[in-house]
Amino acid sequence: MYDIQPGPYVGRFRLRTGRVVDITSRFPFRDLATLLGLGSKATLLRHDATSALGGPGLMDLIALAFVREAERIAGQGLAKGYKQTTVARPPYAGVPAVTAHLNAHAGRADRLVTTAKRLTADIALNRLVASAHRKLCQLTYQDKQLEVRLRQLTPVFRNVNGREGGARQLPSLPARYREIHDLSRLLLDNRTVLPAGTALAGVGVLFNMTKIWENYVGRWLTTRQPEAVVHNQYPIPLIDIGPPRRARADFVVERGGRPVAVYDAKYRPWKERPNTAELYQLFTYASRLCVDRAVLVCPGTEALSRQMTMGTVLVEIIAIPLEDSAAQDG
Repeated sequence: MYDIQPGPYVGRFRLRTGRVVDITSRFPFRDLATLLGLGSKATLLRHDATSALGGPGLMDLIALAFVREAERIAGQGLAKGYKQTTVARPPYAGVPAVTAHLNAHAGRADRLVTTAKRLTADIALNRLVASAHRKLCQLTYQDKQLEVRLRQLTPVFRNVNGREGGARQLPSLPARYREIHDLSRLLLDNRTVLPAGTALAGVGVLFNMTKIWENYVGRWLTTRQPEAVVHNQYPIPLIDIGPPRRARADFVVERGGRPVAVYDAKYRPWKERPNTAELYQLFTYASRLCVDRAVLVCPGTEALSRQMTMGTVLVEIIAIPLEDSAAQDG
């Protein structure tokens, strides 16, 4: 018996017993690629995401996109770079390494230590891709042929350390790696430790849709208001006298060096009447920032808006239709 607590997650995990649990979106979006930040690369996902028992799930589609890109990269050959290596046994290559020689052999004349640059595929970019591949290989898929294609890619990354995950910031990115780089980031940056517990050691890739929705709203705000400055997780002091307490607004729009509006992203269905806690939160943020506009942003299938006033604060509840905003973003 397992107790599964609902949360803002979409993805897949496997229990120790082998049972696979697929978590789909609470919203009827045809494609979650827009929310997940794939942007124009959503064309890689050519099928609608459904529950795992009814067809390909979200993880199947992401894995399929990854396999296609990885096979293309493998056909062209992995990117390579030079890596500094220390040679302590013959044949010696490169130039003598004086410091290493002194440390290892105390300067003995019959021993030698050199350093040389060797061309290798074990670079940060390939480590990132190999780590994502390793993660995908641990999951279960409805399409068994997809599992075979993933396993067939294992020799490609045999000489790449896929356990490190690659550097977070890469100095340069070849054009042919852009799509697989974004897919790898998607798999690794949004992973969670769920499910947790000593009895649950299954492999999971779960996306925190609350955070992903906040990122999407941030991009939407920046596109809609290019002349303004949009701050995310803006600190707001709540206490004037006494122990300091701070809250953080999801987004604050600033013009001319001063805040003019506050936005709160909620990953829930739009409704005309927000609950009392949401109204308190918006009014508090607006009052502390001395702004007269507070907006609650929810996902939706069509553009919806409702306005109300709380004292001098105009509160607006809006829904963003994902397909329309994705088209506006290009």
